[in-house]
Amino acid sequence: MNVIFLSLTFALLLITTAVGMDWLMGLALTQSLHNIFNPFRVMETPELFILFLFLFLWLLDLLAAWLWRRKKMPS
Repeated sequence: MNVIFLSLTFALLLITTAVGMDWLMGLALTQSLHNIFNPFRVMETPELFILFLFLFLWLLDLLAAWLWRRKKMPS
């Protein structure tokens, strides 16, 4: 229960911070909420490349751990 409460509290704080920063930049509330709930739309090409690189490296690590565990198991 505490984990859920903390997660929701942090999410609310992050959303409030993002809306506040967008408001200071002069964006309307609807545009700010649109940016929050569609993060990939506002990302530029290098940011998307880094995101997919991290996802690829994470999947590669999972695959290596799975193969290592499979090789270690006795037949």
